[in-house]
Amino acid sequence: MSNRVLITGANGLIGRALVELFASQNWDVIAHSRQPFTSAGKNVIADLHSPGSGTELVQSVGPIDCVINNAANQEVIDIHSVQPSDIAKIFRINVAAPAEIMIAAKSAGAKVAINISSIEAITPRPGHEIYGASKAALESLTRSLANSLSPMRVHGIRLGLVGDSNLEERWPEGVSSWNSLVPAHRYASPKEVAELALMMSSPNFAFATGAILDFDGGKSASPGW
Repeated sequence: MSNRVLITGANGLIGRALVELFASQNWDVIAHSRQPFTSAGKNVIADLHSPGSGTELVQSVGPIDCVINNAANQEVIDIHSVQPSDIAKIFRINVAAPAEIMIAAKSAGAKVAINISSIEAITPRPGHEIYGASKAALESLTRSLANSLSPMRVHGIRLGLVGDSNLEERWPEGVSSWNSLVPAHRYASPKEVAELALMMSSPNFAFATGAILDFDGGKSASPGW
């Protein structure tokens, strides 16, 4: 019987790579998105903005072995015009929904939860102050739930810049700045992120829990970008 994984935000760049790789490795993939889409997995549509919707999502798909919280609100908002509703919306998707999903996943039999975080949890760019704070909260939740939900393993991946082959054309100044200042001198592909998540979900990673892995081309070791 195949292992089952629930991947949220499956219609995004990283989400699609996660779905494709896990499906190629014979996982039974439940691919979540807010809007109708096509994927290699079994699609499920759910809006995570409502309280309790994360719990309802897990209950609707049944037993699972792994959950990957990839859905995120990455809205750029000028800090001088940010509204309480903006803060609540970002924290709802980036913190509250993943918390509900992980707690429900434990009851659904999950052995592993992986949360997709960002280097902006530590050093957010202008306009991403609230997003960065939400990712910092998600990392704190990752560590605490590794204890509270044990023996389910709970991990985080702190991502640097990730993009497809067209990113440099769409955002040349950002890519140039990133490539010149991080030791790897490049950004990551979505497939590389998926490969790391697959490794972290395997029994070969079973001794680790509560871990936040930097996957940032050395950004955490560089003075800035």
